[in-house]
Amino acid sequence: MAAIPLVLGVLVSGPSPVSAPPPKAWTILVYMDADNNLEGVGIDDFIEMASVDLGTEVNVLVQFDRANGSNPIQGYSDLYGDWTDARRFYVTLDLEPLPQNAIVNLSEVNMADPLELVRFVNWGIQNYPASHYFLVLWDHGLGWRGVVVDDTAIGDQLTPFELRSALGQIVATNGRRIDLLGNDACRMTLEIMYELADFVDYFVGSEKDEPAEGWPYDAFLSVLAADPDMTPSEVANALVDEYVASYQGVSAYSVALSAVNAAGFRPFVRNFDAFLVELMAHLPYFRDEVVAARAATESYEMTGDDYDLWHFVQNVLAWIPSPRLVRRAQDLAASFSGAVIHERHWDNPAAVNGVRATNAYGLSLFFPTVGGDPGYAALALSVDSLWDEFLSTYRSGSRPQVSFWANGTTVDADGDGLRETFELDYTPAISGVAAVELAWNATAMGEAIPIVSREYAADANRTNAARVTAPVGGSYDATVYLLVAGQVVNLTMIPALILEQIITFEGRVTGDGGVLLDGAVVTLTNLRTGASLSDTAGGGAYRIPVVFPTWFRPGDPLRLRVTSADQETVLAFAGPLPLNANVTQDVALQTAGMGPWYVAFGVLLVLAVIGVALGMYYRRRYQRFKQVP
Repeated sequence: MAAIPLVLGVLVSGPSPVSAPPPKAWTILVYMDADNNLEGVGIDDFIEMASVDLGTEVNVLVQFDRANGSNPIQGYSDLYGDWTDARRFYVTLDLEPLPQNAIVNLSEVNMADPLELVRFVNWGIQNYPASHYFLVLWDHGLGWRGVVVDDTAIGDQLTPFELRSALGQIVATNGRRIDLLGNDACRMTLEIMYELADFVDYFVGSEKDEPAEGWPYDAFLSVLAADPDMTPSEVANALVDEYVASYQGVSAYSVALSAVNAAGFRPFVRNFDAFLVELMAHLPYFRDEVVAARAATESYEMTGDDYDLWHFVQNVLAWIPSPRLVRRAQDLAASFSGAVIHERHWDNPAAVNGVRATNAYGLSLFFPTVGGDPGYAALALSVDSLWDEFLSTYRSGSRPQVSFWANGTTVDADGDGLRETFELDYTPAISGVAAVELAWNATAMGEAIPIVSREYAADANRTNAARVTAPVGGSYDATVYLLVAGQVVNLTMIPALILEQIITFEGRVTGDGGVLLDGAVVTLTNLRTGASLSDTAGGGAYRIPVVFPTWFRPGDPLRLRVTSADQETVLAFAGPLPLNANVTQDVALQTAGMGPWYVAFGVLLVLAVIGVALGMYYRRRYQRFKQVP
């Protein structure tokens, strides 16, 4: 699409570039609509920008629209000539926002007109080229409903659809995306960013309200001027840090700001949709729990209908005991981290508006009490996900009253003396599918790791049977769902099931000179329980089989003591994860006269590989959802 020319009749009140100067590192385009009760703080922000020596690699351009009002109590100002139209400025050190200092006088314009935004950005890119462009939308923000409210235009605002159209024209005209787009405004929600993700590389904004003073332009621009080679993500991260630091401990409000990678939105929304599919399958059986999870989720200003997305996911997992939801949330966690690259917040427990930021994770979205909004379904997020369908159904219906008897225990299925199989009996009142999830018991084993997921036929009014064998031993919780047409109609939990396996501690015992020792006594002790098992080395080798998790659990303090005549060695380590059937450790004995010595490395060499490396792998893969990287 061809560039949209400036409207006829534009008056030039100062020098305008005849030809574009050489490219700089950054051009910052501030679309400042102060044609409302933010006029006073608009002037303050302009002065902040002009207080910084920007050097030779940073352009700052401001399209500044002022208001007709003059009552400072209401946020208006008559300073710097009290002009009331719109002007463009090239900001330099100590420049004042006087009308004669503008390089372009636009007369009165509607800043909420998307074509006006297109004109400004195209003008800035074409006349002040740079390697990177940062577009700032400065004004009031209304969440998913839009940003930039022009009072002279009788409350007109830039809607998400108008923003999408404007950014599409800008990108088409200039043949490049915007590197960084920020809202120096309240409530830059997921819906707004997702709508613009095709045209922007990175976003920076607040998922909640901002104090009227907005961003600390002096601090932020000082950082950028000192290092203009920063990448767009680094610039966004620096702004996040400077913003929160400027308010921490001194603001009457809680604050939050996040940097978001647009490239992470598509995988995130796909996983969010998969989470919603599973969550909706749990409705209406868990309707009350979902409503309670929403009520416990941090919400933000205005109507209070913007909620932190990740905090809601956390609360769903806390209220609904469902490993199937946990698995979906695991996938969502990884993609969330790919979208929100940096987030900081400061919570004021005595915020004057009562709004907290204790659980701000970087993305908020519209979450009304009942239903949605007629325009909401047309948003890109609504088209690409089930969120709008979820909003219209999550409070509907009542818990199904379907009888489902289920009971289970662990048994020795192969006669080896170990209870390695979970045996389940279940009787449903209606036919469907019995879905079984076996997950490590978090209390007993340290981390809840879903291990096994199976589905079996469930015939109405008939006792059905199923057997599930876990790949490793442990203390498990079993969750048994009755699914009818893919919907949860009943759920039974069977906790603390012990599934056993043999783990053998083995190795060689050597004396001085590496000679294999016969007859050395090797004793393995669980220091938590005091239980001990021993073996006498034959041919220098020892083997101590133990039943896991009956005899030890991961992380238990274990001690291996080896004695032979006047020689003794003691090794201390933590109980490993049951990922191998054998744990090998060779022991070199020391002379007892030197005193027993203790290896305080924390774990043995082999156990370090097994218990730490694999343990860290599993913890990263199956992390709990009370924190998000």
